[in-house]
Amino acid sequence: MKRKKLSALLLSALISTSIFAGCTKNNTNSTNQNSDDKDVKIVRLGCWGSNDAETKMLDDQIQAFQNKYPNIVIKKEVITGDYLQAIQSKIASKTAPDIYYLDVSLASKFMKEGIIDPIDEYLDKEDMKDFFPNLLEGYQMNGKTYGIPKDYNPLVLYYNKDMFEKAGINPPTTWEELKIAAEKTTKDGVYGLCIENDPQRFGAFILQNGGKINDGDKPAFNSKEAVEALDFYYSFIKNKTGATFKDMGTDWAGAAFAQKKTAMIMAGGWVIPYMAQNAPDVKYGMVTLPKGKQNGNLMFTVAYVLNKDSKVKKEAMEAAKFLTGKEGLKIVAESGLAIPSRKSMADVYISKFPERKALIDATEGATVANYGLNGSKILDALSKAGEKIQFGKADAATALKEAEEAVK
Repeated sequence: MKRKKLSALLLSALISTSIFAGCTKNNTNSTNQNSDDKDVKIVRLGCWGSNDAETKMLDDQIQAFQNKYPNIVIKKEVITGDYLQAIQSKIASKTAPDIYYLDVSLASKFMKEGIIDPIDEYLDKEDMKDFFPNLLEGYQMNGKTYGIPKDYNPLVLYYNKDMFEKAGINPPTTWEELKIAAEKTTKDGVYGLCIENDPQRFGAFILQNGGKINDGDKPAFNSKEAVEALDFYYSFIKNKTGATFKDMGTDWAGAAFAQKKTAMIMAGGWVIPYMAQNAPDVKYGMVTLPKGKQNGNLMFTVAYVLNKDSKVKKEAMEAAKFLTGKEGLKIVAESGLAIPSRKSMADVYISKFPERKALIDATEGATVANYGLNGSKILDALSKAGEKIQFGKADAATALKEAEEAVK
């Protein structure tokens, strides 16, 4: 499925992002517990809606928790529509769930404004070393931790195996090889590379060229490194070896890839279930993003966070820790519906889905998609800069300079 944009690009294409674990379509989950029992604590878990398979996965996790903690009942609450708007309304009215999903792009705002509680007192420091550190960094501020990542997605390069075999080439590992691959697979109405005018795609190229997107809450993309990166990125359109998915007549990159209108796309694991359902005949592979001056990538994640107004904080954190614990995330790893946030579960995931190894390999050194308190402004300004470059209204240097001024 596609990551949906939320509040000026803050929750992007398929967040996670995505094949992030979803939640039930019912507002409560059935258990064997009597919620009227004074010894039973109710923990409300807020999440957004998802498909049946992901719903079942979360149900299985919760049932495993109930078996271990019979005196804590998890009540799921599906938040539909605009998730950010809905959760903020619940927070304002003090009716927010005890724990709930929070995309990393929103974490800075929630941490800075004290909307969520730091959770270090509930965590085992040794156990937390099992999480990919770059995931945790997205939920840390001033030495405190505010969320436990439940799953994630980095970007990888998907390529059509038949097209590559016909062109006599291997998957690209460098920018130069990417350029050549796009040239050799552009033919017969097929574009070599799908270009998305999305800072959460071309931002990876900025990082690969040694640049930055932000420095804390401030924009940091007005640099020589970023200019060179965007010149390279949009050169595919200029050279007609790449095009946007809209120009290919589809509504997202996954559809263009499924319909064989492009040989390569950059996306996360959310493409996998889409391809299985919509293009089972397409033979494709995944590799880590081609390297520029250095490796660089963006990583999208969602965590469980603790409502500062919760009356059952201890019990809520027991639930959050289990759902992100080894037992809970083993269910995620074996389902294949999401990439577990623990290093110890990577081998479990790869052993069952070896063809997806690139998703794990892409994790090292990736930058979590948290752009600070001005994240929405930064992403919006960069998106507009990309449009100017794409349509020849400005060169990269001018577009990025104007984008920086728009954020300040």
